[in-house]
Amino acid sequence: MKVYLTTCSNNTRYNLSQVCIVLLLLTFAACQNNTGPGKGDVIARFDNELLLREEVDYFTPDTLKGEDSIKYAKQYIEEWVRSQTIASAALREVDDLENKVNYKLKTYEKKLMETEFAAWLIQEKPELLIVSDAEIRNYYNKYPDKFVSKQEYYQYFYISTKLERQYQLVNEMKTTDPQKIKELITWSATNAADFRLDSTYVPGVELDRISKGFYFGNIRKASESTVYPYAHTEDETTYYDFFRLLDVINPGDQLPLSLCRDRIINIILNQRKNTLVDQTESNLIQQAKAAGKVTYY
Repeated sequence: MKVYLTTCSNNTRYNLSQVCIVLLLLTFAACQNNTGPGKGDVIARFDNELLLREEVDYFTPDTLKGEDSIKYAKQYIEEWVRSQTIASAALREVDDLENKVNYKLKTYEKKLMETEFAAWLIQEKPELLIVSDAEIRNYYNKYPDKFVSKQEYYQYFYISTKLERQYQLVNEMKTTDPQKIKELITWSATNAADFRLDSTYVPGVELDRISKGFYFGNIRKASESTVYPYAHTEDETTYYDFFRLLDVINPGDQLPLSLCRDRIINIILNQRKNTLVDQTESNLIQQAKAAGKVTYY
């Protein structure tokens, strides 16, 4: 086994001719002729295989600078040497390995082309990416068994403030009027240390986070729609908390649509993409056969 490594210098990652890679200096006789890559283009050599600076530069992430870039380049070169060493041994020891690999490479190449073609088909039909609310709801109602909760989810309002005597919040947080909720959000943005006044469902760990000082029992078992005032102290500062549990989803219950929207959209999009690709492929095969391009022996 023969491995040759060269060096380069400077500080910039974008061209590895400007990055110092100090690994091992050996005589590089093959670079003395004027054919093939120039001496400055070659990073390493394994027998007749060359690792070019261009390859290392291509695979080095643009976000890496300075020492990080140098470290990555060194690792890439060592991995290249390892791969060449193993491949060389495999070719010597495994019967007909080159043909086996070539067949697999051809198959893999065609699969890559199929993937790129599918991506192009989808890109050419941007309307496929638009999923309406009606489609989402229809899918949700048609397949309820797909959207069963495996854990608890909670929907609640919460305000925590350093201001004392904010008793009016007990009544104000009982509202279901969207305009009143907006007013509460506006008030909280100025006066609250922490608040949550949206109706999304969250896991129970979010409730545990705000349960400190809750002296009405287990906050997860609070009565729905009741506003609870309580308080807690952090770093000698007292916070006055107000909590209202809106809804609970238990394991085995159907998940609310709001928690399923993204999943349903992905399902619908994947179905559309698969249908488009399958139909296009079927048409192309039929056209190829009709044109006499396909022959079975």
